[in-house]
Amino acid sequence: MAISFKGAKKYAKHNGFSRTREIKTPIPSSMHRYPLTQNGFTLEPTVAEGDFVLIGQKIADITEFDTVPVISGSSGRVVSTDNNCIVVENDMMFARAPHVKAAKPVSELTTRETLWLLREGCVYDSIQRAPLHTLLSERRVSDCIIVCCFDSDPYVSSPQMSARNNAAVIVSALETAMRLSGITTAYVAVENDTKKTFADFKYHLRFHPKISPVLLKARYPQSRSEILINAVTGSPLTNALILSPETLVNMSNVLSTGAPVTNKLVTVSGDEILEPENFSVSIGAAIASVIESGGYSSPAYVIEGGVVDGERITDLDAPVTHDTKALIAFNDEKNIPKYRKLP
Repeated sequence: MAISFKGAKKYAKHNGFSRTREIKTPIPSSMHRYPLTQNGFTLEPTVAEGDFVLIGQKIADITEFDTVPVISGSSGRVVSTDNNCIVVENDMMFARAPHVKAAKPVSELTTRETLWLLREGCVYDSIQRAPLHTLLSERRVSDCIIVCCFDSDPYVSSPQMSARNNAAVIVSALETAMRLSGITTAYVAVENDTKKTFADFKYHLRFHPKISPVLLKARYPQSRSEILINAVTGSPLTNALILSPETLVNMSNVLSTGAPVTNKLVTVSGDEILEPENFSVSIGAAIASVIESGGYSSPAYVIEGGVVDGERITDLDAPVTHDTKALIAFNDEKNIPKYRKLP
């Protein structure tokens, strides 16, 4: 069924989404930075200056349920652990740490074991800005889960790219998430400009009694939580847990292989003269290397997040984190859309 909402706007898309477009690898960052502050806690380094680390190696942790460990997204030498940040000089060798697969199938793991694997695998949801294992724990009670397979911002398409061709993986992970959380109802929300993705979910859910695919008209700001919940469930009062499709893909990979999450899917867009792209970026990589991969060597204005209300950033050495969904750059501030709300 098609659902819309009153007061919606439709902006021209400049997000690079295409059913044939590929996810690319950006220019490697020479330095990777890993902040140690997380959810009000400061993690403790497990490495020291001068140590060599591998991709996928744990480099900081703390015995606190509401955190995830810091996992290195690059191989190389640790050059600093000061100022609540670990800095790793990338050796460009891309050597990976070994990982251990769970001894039992996911269906045979207890809830405690599965949540522990999700924590150790560093599965984090960028919509909720929280570790997935905390969102699925017994401390949180929700009426339903909504998987938001789009971002309504006209310059962002990383959720659409995460969902593309991953319907089976997402549905399987969603079933596991429902089992862990005790939530019995779920929806997969897709906008009508990605109908191939909706068709894939509709096929995989054709006999599913508890998960429903929902097709929504493409409008801004439909991906905002309160509007999405009302559009999908018909009531803004529904207590829904909204998850990113990338989170569920990561969840599936961690539980099936044991390899922790080390990359984040990031949209790079901005000036209309440059083609928007989506990159699989090593967490900790400098923002400068990512936007340079998109054709922006010295932009006048850079936004992290959506073009409408994302935050302007001036420190391009800042790292890509689990929260980074898009980097929007403009070589001339005159090119910034007039509907942008923030300075």
